[in-house]
Amino acid sequence: MADISDRTLQVALAASFACGFVAGWQANRMRRKFLDWRKKRLQDKLSETQKKLDLA
Repeated sequence: MADISDRTLQVALAASFACGFVAGWQANRMRRKFLDWRKKRLQDKLSETQKKLDLA
């Protein structure tokens, strides 16, 4: 196995951490967006159902 210098190891570790951080951040943004969309959709369905019940 080739010897890896400390500097190369530090750079690889920093790059790996940065990639993981960005991926997690983007995943959390997408999750929040999805939850907001689902909440709005369910609220719209609820108000529609309530209108139907009021008319009945």
